[in-house]
Amino acid sequence: MSGSLRALHDDLYRGYAICAFPDALDEKTPDIGYMPGHLTWKFGEKLKTLGFRILNDDISGAVHKDRRLITGDSPLAGNALGKLAAESLLEDIAGE
Repeated sequence: MSGSLRALHDDLYRGYAICAFPDALDEKTPDIGYMPGHLTWKFGEKLKTLGFRILNDDISGAVHKDRRLITGDSPLAGNALGKLAAESLLEDIAGE
């Protein structure tokens, strides 16, 4: 995410739609092997309390742009996220 954690607490992104790593997969750790133990808090839950609307409930490589915030659902989104970021930057430059 662009911006800082402080900006999140200032409601800067309230109402934004995003793609994010789903809590359902985090609940399966450490069984699926990417974390050494259970997480003590849920990423998606926290984002929702900050006013984000999460668009996905799984991982598929999905990306999304809401205004100037560009997000992806997982490492599978890496290539598409890079392309969306480059396209967005070029649009911004062309619009100047």
